[in-house]
Amino acid sequence: MNRRWLGCLSLAVTAGVLSLPAAHAADRLCEDKMTVLRQQLEHAQEHDNQHRVRGLQRALHSIEEHCTNEQVLAEAAEEVRESQEEVRERELALEEALGEGDEDDIQKRREKLAEAVRELEEHTEELDSLQHRLNE
Repeated sequence: MNRRWLGCLSLAVTAGVLSLPAAHAADRLCEDKMTVLRQQLEHAQEHDNQHRVRGLQRALHSIEEHCTNEQVLAEAAEEVRESQEEVRERELALEEALGEGDEDDIQKRREKLAEAVRELEEHTEELDSLQHRLNE
């Protein structure tokens, strides 16, 4: 009976060890997030910023407990959607300013639109990068 139990235990441990690389690959995006947070945590500790240290520790714990690749991708996709909406709002504001003919207002609206477009491009590149990273 003990041999059978040891055999099962050995098989379970071997299966667990063999599945570690697959689990690691499956949570690659989460590992990337944790790496960034650990670097920020180290920096905060070096500068004795206890408030920041506590916040980063909570964030790191939350990622360790709850993060999935799908969640990271969904958050990035949501940022893209929000940026697209911001661009649409800025375009409408510019159209309104053009209709009113106030050159100062038009210039301000153009600058805000350009900023929103840059943010959309950044968020889109980030999402593309995450998708590429996941497929490596």
